[in-house]
Amino acid sequence: MTPNTRSLTSLPGVILIVFVAFSFAANSTLSKIALDHGATPLSLLTFRTAIAAFSVFVILKIWRVPIGLPFRVRWIAIGMGGIVALYSYCLMSALLYLPVALAVLTFYLYPILTSLGSWAIGQERLTFRILVCLITAFIGLGFALDIGGNINLVGISLAIGAAVGFTVLLLVNNNLGDGQDSRPISFHMMSSATLLFILMDMNAGDIPLPVSFEGIAAFIGSCVFFAFAMIGMFVGLAKIGAIRTSLLMNFEPVASIVLGALLLDQVLEPLQLVGAGVVIAAILLAELVKNSSEANKNV
Repeated sequence: MTPNTRSLTSLPGVILIVFVAFSFAANSTLSKIALDHGATPLSLLTFRTAIAAFSVFVILKIWRVPIGLPFRVRWIAIGMGGIVALYSYCLMSALLYLPVALAVLTFYLYPILTSLGSWAIGQERLTFRILVCLITAFIGLGFALDIGGNINLVGISLAIGAAVGFTVLLLVNNNLGDGQDSRPISFHMMSSATLLFILMDMNAGDIPLPVSFEGIAAFIGSCVFFAFAMIGMFVGLAKIGAIRTSLLMNFEPVASIVLGALLLDQVLEPLQLVGAGVVIAAILLAELVKNSSEANKNV
């Protein structure tokens, strides 16, 4: 197969992952609208995660992928559902305090935090270039969040907490061993997270829903976009692989900036846009450096 033929063959996968990134951004933006019209982070997460878990279950059945896991892996996956619930709640709650674009941008520090975490536990070396990307990303984030201005510490703390939680999730997943299918693991994680959210709803005694048509439409749209994004991620990974998928997913913060401006009138200041661009560039460069190093190892 020639390079041109290979590029044409993978084009549908590339387009799909770009739309997946857009769908995650749309999910966050519509979630903000639903929250502004009476929903709560918990009520939104309960429905969103349940619909996504059911959608993944249906897809696995259609693809005839076994959902069973070895005993040890199954219980680790169920435990990972607790981390999913925690980081999801932190990120959703951050939307109450921060513009969508800044919440998503802060969360997207997780690729670099994962490199830092992998180095801390001895999984990989922390190279000079990754360290430069890390420092650059935090400097850019400082400009994007307007450090020194009217900074919302609660929102930033929640978004950083979400990034740290997702980093822990990735590090645990990396330790499950090669050859383990991630699709049934994802199903078990989302099912476990859904159960936790339902238990929290029962404890709260109420599941607040939006009180307006706009809020209800945003609520439903958020759930649909999230479910599509989860399924699209599986299909896209199979078509173009993890490396290009991780690179293309960096479109999500860009889409969040655009959708936040169009749908929520959350327009970032010029200096914030520069900072956001620096963060995205640093994350993208870090991904390229890591993927290049992994490719060299496999040669």
